[in-house]
Amino acid sequence: MEGENNMGKLSMMVINFMTNQCGWGLQLVDGGNLGRDGSIREQQIKFKATHPLNLIAPHLMIELRQVGYVEINGANTNGIFDKLDGWLKQKWSASQIQADPQYCDVKFSTSSFKSRGSEGENNMGLRSMELVDFMTQQCSWLVFRCDDHVQHGEHHVEFRDQGYIEVNGLHDAQDVKSALDDYYIPQGCTHYTQGFLEKEPYCDLKYRTPGNFYYRSGSTNNLGKRTTELAHFMGNRGWKLMLCNGGQRHRALTGLLTGLRANALRATVS
Repeated sequence: MEGENNMGKLSMMVINFMTNQCGWGLQLVDGGNLGRDGSIREQQIKFKATHPLNLIAPHLMIELRQVGYVEINGANTNGIFDKLDGWLKQKWSASQIQADPQYCDVKFSTSSFKSRGSEGENNMGLRSMELVDFMTQQCSWLVFRCDDHVQHGEHHVEFRDQGYIEVNGLHDAQDVKSALDDYYIPQGCTHYTQGFLEKEPYCDLKYRTPGNFYYRSGSTNNLGKRTTELAHFMGNRGWKLMLCNGGQRHRALTGLLTGLRANALRATVS
């Protein structure tokens, strides 16, 4: 009932073989749920040309599951499991629980993942960027491959076709907020004002989009177009698109399943 699966475990087996044995570089991992009720899960892994350093660079996969779990797969390089244990317990009040070795290597339980309302709003983007900052800036991992070059200034933008754009990772780059304001406000977007009952912010910056900003008809939508437009705009300002991930969330509304699609991207300064 909680969606536990071994996709992360199997992905790491493929990644370790392709990188550490074949020398290919990991480009991205993309997963999503398909089907009318989201019961079909797919995972895509993209590799790039071979390089000798790929034979020795370890990899780690961390899955954040909104039902209340953090699952880790990969080698315990430089004691990274203990570092994550300390950070997760301190920041997210997580506790380590018994992991089924067929599904993941290390597993934590936490109540830090929140959602509210009927439009799929949640704090997964906010939590993701907290983890990215810890792994890159404190542990010297490169989302999440161990690398001596520490990355700074990573940001996460999420398009939600229910009428919102959510941004996370602005604590160390307020210039990004100014750039996004200059880009989106002339298009009719406005800063979102939290409602009285919304005690806790679920993102660093949120826009409400005009009615014609998103388009959806059946399985056809313009999220790819919006993603490309933003990547081009930020690329002209020295930012590089690192990851682009699409997914589908479902919420029961008056007995009906309504698909709330989201497209997330992360940029890192070049």
